[in-house]
Parts: sequence; C-alpha cells; structure tokens
Amino acid sequence: MPNYNITQCLTNTPYIISASTLTLGESIDFYIGEDLFCGIVGDETTNPITPLSLFGSTFADCCECLSAITEFLNFRFITCDSLEQIDIEATNFCSQYGAPLTGLTYEIQFGSDPSFCATFQELSPTGQTNYFYVSGPFNNCNACQNQVLTTISAGTEYIGCYTCDGVTQTIILPHPVWTDLTGNDVILMDAVQLGGMNGLNS
Repeated sequence: MPNYNITQCLTNTPYIISASTLTLGESIDFYIGEDLFCGIVGDETTNPITPLSLFGSTFADCCECLSAITEFLNFRFITCDSLEQIDIEATNFCSQYGAPLTGLTYEIQFGSDPSFCATFQELSPTGQTNYFYVSGPFNNCNACQNQVLTTISAGTEYIGCYTCDGVTQTIILPHPVWTDLTGNDVILMDAVQLGGMNGLNS
C-alpha cells in the first residue's frame, strides 16, 4: 500500500499514513495510537509511516470528518480586543469557510452586530448559533483588525429565514463586497451575494 502525506485538520500537523487508495484533497479520519484525528490527504510519499498510525474512513471535508468523530462540533475563539472566549456552533462557519486553523485569526460577525476579530483556539463542547465568517484567515490579530478598520458596512442587514417542521430558523446570508474609491472594502448588508466563493450558488 502507498504512503500519503496527511495534514491534520485544525492544526496543520503533518503525518504519514498508509492506505490502499486515497484521493488528493479528500479528508480522512485516522488513529495515532488510541487518539482519533481528521486530516487532509496530500501527495504520495516514500517516507515511512507515522508510528502507531492507522487509516479509518474518507470524508468530503474536515467539517464532515470532525462531525463524525465528535459528539458536538463547536469552535472556540478568543476575541482580539477583549480576550473573551466565544464558542461558535460550527454549521454556519463550516458552510461558509470550512474548518478553522489553530492560531489563525478570523473576522467574525454575530447577527447584524459589527464584525470583530478572533483567534481560533480549539474545539468546544458547546457553541452558539448566528455567528458567521466574514473574512480571513489572518496570521494575527493586527492583520485582521487592520482589515476590519478599512471595511464599511452599507445598508441594513438582510437576514433570511426558513420554516421546517414548524420551526423557523434564521439564515445568515453572504453579502456582496466591493472596494470603494479610497481602497476600503464595502459590505452591502441589504443584498445577498450570488455565484461562487461562498455565494448562494456555491
């Protein structure tokens, strides 16, 4: 069986796993000893496998894999300005961006509140909804906060809703962004982004 370079989801830690046939870019779960992880498949390698490694199953992406190996998938972030811990239910974040990486900073928004910067720390047993990804990732808080300072929101945010089995749920929709004449990003809050790159047709 060939050996594959695997990059662990959430931390980018490298491993080498032996498996019959894996596809570049797909996600897998795998064991290192008794610990279960998720990772992204890289290219084949002739390097020896990581000791005590064992291939498990394949998945479409890291979020699907993490959902399969954890009871509740939530992401813990530390805000850049107040160092407050916030725990985010992963569905919105995963659908718009995918799994975050430990130590990287993201611009996040709660409902229609102003966006803020927060650094991903770890998985969490609990999480709140109505958070969604705005931009990033950034290498640090300063890079993210510089982006936030040059972003202007225009209009009153449009938030979608749908009813399923008698329960109405809020949908945070992606908004179009353009650059104004001074080079600042402008987010049109009362419109919905269409097309690819996380728009409605992605």
